[in-house]
Amino acid sequence: MENEQPLAGSFKNELDAITGNTILDPVYRRKKWLFWAVRTILTVVLYIVFWEHTWVRWTLLVTVPLSLFSLFAVLGMPYLLKRKIERARRKIEEADKIAIDSE
Repeated sequence: MENEQPLAGSFKNELDAITGNTILDPVYRRKKWLFWAVRTILTVVLYIVFWEHTWVRWTLLVTVPLSLFSLFAVLGMPYLLKRKIERARRKIEEADKIAIDSE
């Protein structure tokens, strides 16, 4: 039973490390958003230049969903990860309470 308490502390330390990790870092997200914007602008310019080719128009059916998914990954994933981390913290705290009550 004595090993459970350091394990919960280890989990909490791991969650703190993940919180400070790259994808939740505002500088990292800003850099990824900038890369997405540059990539999208280049794609739009290439579509404008080569629009007269029929096959280029068909690739738009793949390019738009991929671009939107990439935008969601840059902007939405940190929110989802924060929610998951908070949920994991609550579960760790509940497990701590159960372990303390069982002793």
